[in-house]
Amino acid sequence: MKNRSVRCLFSLGVLFSLMARPAPSAEAPYINAQAIRERFDSITDEEIEALGQKRILFASRSFGLNLMNGFRRLAEENPRYKKFPVGYVRYDVFGAGGDLSIIPADAFEQNRFVHVLCTYWPHSKRVEEVDTLMRKPPHEFGQKVDAAIIFFHTARPDGVEPYARTMDALQRDFPNARMIYVTAGFMGPSRAAENESAHAFSEAIRKRYQGRAPLYDLGAILSDDFRAGHAYVPEYSKDPAEVHPNQPAGEIMMAKGFLLTLVETFRMNTAGAPAPSPPALRRTRSRRP
Repeated sequence: MKNRSVRCLFSLGVLFSLMARPAPSAEAPYINAQAIRERFDSITDEEIEALGQKRILFASRSFGLNLMNGFRRLAEENPRYKKFPVGYVRYDVFGAGGDLSIIPADAFEQNRFVHVLCTYWPHSKRVEEVDTLMRKPPHEFGQKVDAAIIFFHTARPDGVEPYARTMDALQRDFPNARMIYVTAGFMGPSRAAENESAHAFSEAIRKRYQGRAPLYDLGAILSDDFRAGHAYVPEYSKDPAEVHPNQPAGEIMMAKGFLLTLVETFRMNTAGAPAPSPPALRRTRSRRP
């Protein structure tokens, strides 16, 4: 009887211990301006250091340079942010006329954060370039990276399907890597036509992926969750062309959102929650959005 009582107490203790632990969320990270304000400070020094050891493939045009400025500004504010990104290297594929061979096949042996300045037009070209880098020799980065992200400073609705189809297939074929989905950014109010196009792209991406795959909502971040409507908020830019969010406040918000997206994505997987799978492919078997 005594042994049975001990076993019962032990079992109850284990049960209460498990009940006290927060259950891993099945909902994938969604990062907008509100999420940054509410959750960015939850990031620990250990998580930043661990993230610095991840291999990240990042494709962008000039908004990616604004993002990198944001990381530099974060590190100037607080030395703990010097731990990410580390091992940073950038390759200007656009300047090389689309020649991916300027990127060494062993780029991730010496570096952790590989930034590709990709071909500008058509926007689908950057998606094709990342797909090639992930899949084909000599790079085959899909076997090497922990995460891949493609940035859009603006986009068009006809780009949704090529982007979603490619990213979903990469997530399916390289389950050990995390595909981080994005919305398009915004420019200033004088760029209204492009901003409305970008918003239409982003709305389709939100509908398809929010809560189902890691989603970095660049449009929401730059508009301060639409406080400025479909444009970036005025304090984020002094660009006379109204293109780049080149002020410290905007670049820091971009960097904070990027960091939080990555941390929460890897935090979710470490906690035992299901790894993201291609939600769009699952959903579109029965109904296309």
